[in-house]
Amino acid sequence: MHEIFQYRSGNSSFHRMNPLAKIVGVAAVVVLAVFTRDPLVLGGMVLAIAALGVCAGLGRVFLGQVPLLVFLGGFLVAVTWLTLPETRLLFGLALALRFCVMVFAFQFLVSTTMPTALVRALRGIGFPADYALMTLVALRFIPHLQNEGKKIYEAQAARGFSPGRGLRGRVRGAVPVLVPLITNALTQAEVIGMTIDLRRLRERL
Repeated sequence: MHEIFQYRSGNSSFHRMNPLAKIVGVAAVVVLAVFTRDPLVLGGMVLAIAALGVCAGLGRVFLGQVPLLVFLGGFLVAVTWLTLPETRLLFGLALALRFCVMVFAFQFLVSTTMPTALVRALRGIGFPADYALMTLVALRFIPHLQNEGKKIYEAQAARGFSPGRGLRGRVRGAVPVLVPLITNALTQAEVIGMTIDLRRLRERL
């Protein structure tokens, strides 16, 4: 699986586009997705963003996110159908597609914009320095957590841990990964916070 929300170097017109223009475009897409309830419109938005991603050379990146989105989308549809049966499946489908639109939109923005350029654009529109730094750290942190989770899972498998198959097996297998992953993430977050304060990075933005 490709790393999520990671910048991908390229020479497409989308990579060279003004980061502020991309931020405005993504914000417009998110607002439109939030206020749209028609699954056909949301599905069209997903396909349109995917087509733009292919034009920007991000086809494999988007394709690598499909299994995760299908799993999470199916989970949203199932939960909606079980908890709110009167809303029918269309509501759950619209909810899942709305989630896919937002993930694809943010993936497109982050994959075609360098983190430093994105932070400068946010600061240019008056974004507070603390939130800009939070954005930069999150963009660097998410791929690291993904790789860390993969290493922990492989370490557990090397020790002979076998959670089994099916949904129950996935739940059992998630616990030994999530506990050390969250512990390491909290420790690293504290170290990053101290580093930011010691280097006075807020004053440089």
